[in-house]
Amino acid sequence: MIEFTRWPEEFAARYRQKGYWQDLPLTHLITRHAENDAPRLSTATKATATVNSTAWWITSPPPLQRQGLKRGETALVQLGNVAEFYITFFALLRIGVAPVNALFSHQRSELNAYAAQIEPALLIADREHALFCR
Repeated sequence: MIEFTRWPEEFAARYRQKGYWQDLPLTHLITRHAENDAPRLSTATKATATVNSTAWWITSPPPLQRQGLKRGETALVQLGNVAEFYITFFALLRIGVAPVNALFSHQRSELNAYAAQIEPALLIADREHALFCR
């Protein structure tokens, strides 16, 4: 289990009462639509693409698991605001790996600091980022 600090109970109760928290995992956003929709993902660098959510939702986790990722581990993710970020984020959640998301503008010192703290099992980054394209 990854250590974390819980919200104070009085805040948690208030957020639930106001409907801000529904006690559903984030992956519920995908699974509730997986059989019904083909959501549109759009980025500034790519044309809008229709993605069959059931297909990528079902097929995305196995490649990550083949990398040796296990439930309860962490992955350090540094991707821009592109469709691949969201697909990666939800695929990691689905297999129980905690994504720690670094800003795309973070450089070596920030990534090293994250890595020292969380000891990620995997780094997922954009090969076109200046740190990785040399």
